[in-house]
Amino acid sequence: MTRRSTISTTTEAAPEQAYACLRDLRSHGDWLPRSASYRGTTPGRTTAASIGDTYVDHTPLGKVRGTVTDASPGRLVAFRQTTDDDALVIDVVHRVEPAAGGCTLTRTGRIGVAGRLRPVGPLVTALVRRENGRTTARLKEHIDRSAPR
Repeated sequence: MTRRSTISTTTEAAPEQAYACLRDLRSHGDWLPRSASYRGTTPGRTTAASIGDTYVDHTPLGKVRGTVTDASPGRLVAFRQTTDDDALVIDVVHRVEPAAGGCTLTRTGRIGVAGRLRPVGPLVTALVRRENGRTTARLKEHIDRSAPR
């Protein structure tokens, strides 16, 4: 079972600033507080994520391992997140586009549920979508707070 989810928001920040924030895996824990679905991130070794860099998100389902799959300068950052048994596979693409007075951030996710999670697939998908919305809202708040005035 695979579902898509897309969320867009406009921020006052310049596209370069938004892109830099998305790539800074070490700062995600600073602006994204824990929730029922998200219990923190263990970042990889680098500050500015590049293709192939890894991190671990901690969730009620256990560890979800993330890999940076794209980091096109100034345009997008993409990740693949998987549980160890591939019961949950999420592909996330963050696009950054210039907009009047700032930029538009669009988060698109492809949520795949299989194996042990298939019986509760609709619930897992709904929870991931809700967490995507929360993440996008917190990201916008963080970027807007640090945008030059």
